[in-house]
Amino acid sequence: MVNFVSRFVMSVSGFVATVVLTRTLGQERYGTYVVALSILAWVAMAGKLGLPRAIQKRVSENTTGNFVLSGAIVQFGLYVIIVVALLLCRPYLNEFIGIDATWFLVAMLGSQLALSLVQKVLDGQHLVHISSLLSPVEWTCRSLVQVLLVLSGFKIAGAFVGYVVGALVAAALGTYFMTIPRTRPTRREFVRLKSYAQFSWLSSIKNRTFMSMDTIILAVFVSNSLIAVYEVAWNLASLFAIFGVSISQTLFPEISKISSEEGSHGEIAGLLRVSLAYSGLFIIPGLVGSALVGDVILTIYGPGFETGYYILLVLTFARLLYGYMRQFLNTIDAIDRPDLTFAVNAVFVVTNLVLNVVLTWQFSWYGAATATTLSSGLGLVLGYYYATQVVDVTVPVAEISKQCFAAVVMAAVVLLGRLLIGNSLPLVIGLVGVGAAVYFLVLLGLSEEFRTTVQDNLPFALPSLVSE
Repeated sequence: MVNFVSRFVMSVSGFVATVVLTRTLGQERYGTYVVALSILAWVAMAGKLGLPRAIQKRVSENTTGNFVLSGAIVQFGLYVIIVVALLLCRPYLNEFIGIDATWFLVAMLGSQLALSLVQKVLDGQHLVHISSLLSPVEWTCRSLVQVLLVLSGFKIAGAFVGYVVGALVAAALGTYFMTIPRTRPTRREFVRLKSYAQFSWLSSIKNRTFMSMDTIILAVFVSNSLIAVYEVAWNLASLFAIFGVSISQTLFPEISKISSEEGSHGEIAGLLRVSLAYSGLFIIPGLVGSALVGDVILTIYGPGFETGYYILLVLTFARLLYGYMRQFLNTIDAIDRPDLTFAVNAVFVVTNLVLNVVLTWQFSWYGAATATTLSSGLGLVLGYYYATQVVDVTVPVAEISKQCFAAVVMAAVVLLGRLLIGNSLPLVIGLVGVGAAVYFLVLLGLSEEFRTTVQDNLPFALPSLVSE
């Protein structure tokens, strides 16, 4: 719950900042900022090479060794190598982005790698609740600085500076809560990090491929204005997926620790079932709601953004598929079988790349969104297959069906409201709240498991939620 609330706060602050940036910078300049962030994401992935995930895994195990310091040493070395590469490619990067942004990329990369390292160490030390709080701290600081600087006339440079400040503040705060062993790292720690990272590096590529491959390919075929609309649609779709991300991030260190114990298969299977049961809790109604009021909600970002309505629907469905795939692969990784997820990730990356190039070339941004969806569907099938090889998989069909039914009831209410109030943005926003209330009330009535989960996670008793 701490992780989810933190991500929700992060999303709200990011949403506000995005609205300010799109309306202040305009579609073209905001699109340039998005392209720069996409390049940063790929560069950061190259600067990690699966190391943060390896650190998280090794720290979470019941073993001795200074994986914190050894991981930090390797991370710094990778950062230096990437910085040199960036400076050598500076003319080409600036030309691709459209502005002189290489030095901003260097600073943003350093701050992002530092924050990622701190968060993974905290996750591995079973301090997910602390690690989770760093994300809203980062995004809130980033958003405040960006808004202040952009409105003060610093334009796109203010957006870049805000990114660096937010990450550094969050990293500094997280370092305070870290426990750093006082022993000197030995060769054994480096070897064990390598043994996991040599497979997990492709997972980071898979995640980055899903998050921004389409944006990079779009930069070749369409204008930055369309990329701005596409990115806004993607951010909204991602907002619905934050609960599933919270589940996977929270369960990874727990499953990792359990897997090192004897007779843990039943408990691991139970945790996987729970993750599947709640992965779609928000994104299923989010998909339905987007279909009903997404065109109006997009107008918050400014004139012209409503053209991303159909893109929003396709990307939200892609995030739904990817969310379920993530739960399978997260479990496989946690039980120390990154070799299996390596196979899934390899297929996903190649498929996503090929489909993005071909479909974007033929169908513009609709092709990019479709490529992301198709590769997510294939990844889900493969993730399920490999998960069944190492753990007893029970898909909670009944719970997912109840979520779908509750979303249908919500849709009926929202559709009726939309017909009555029309396209008024303030009223549609209110209607979104009504729809969300209807969805959760119906689900509480239908699902005893959901009622029990809600009751167990509230700090006080609600008699009306107690299961019979």
